[in-house]
Amino acid sequence: MESFSERLIHLRHSHNLTQKEVSDALGLVRSNYNRYERGARTPSNKTIVMFANFFKVSPMYMLGISHLMNGEEFLLDTLENIELHGDPKGFNAKYSLEEYRKEFTAQ
Repeated sequence: MESFSERLIHLRHSHNLTQKEVSDALGLVRSNYNRYERGARTPSNKTIVMFANFFKVSPMYMLGISHLMNGEEFLLDTLENIELHGDPKGFNAKYSLEEYRKEFTAQ
């Protein structure tokens, strides 16, 4: 599982940005940003969401919990797992996978 710092570095590189460009865009001190990439500083929940919004990925992806980059992919993956394996954790999903696809692809 990739760490937050590994995902942060990967996302920055995939967007062809420097540390300075990202830190300036987010209003962070560059040295603090560098600490996030080195894993020397633990991000707050607010900071994780800020990075996720900036790079247009889900916070779960930023944390290395999911390999899926955006929230819709994560929801689809969750619904597929519930359909395949049941609902052992009690998610009680509002939509079945098919209902989700019908409603949200019609928009």
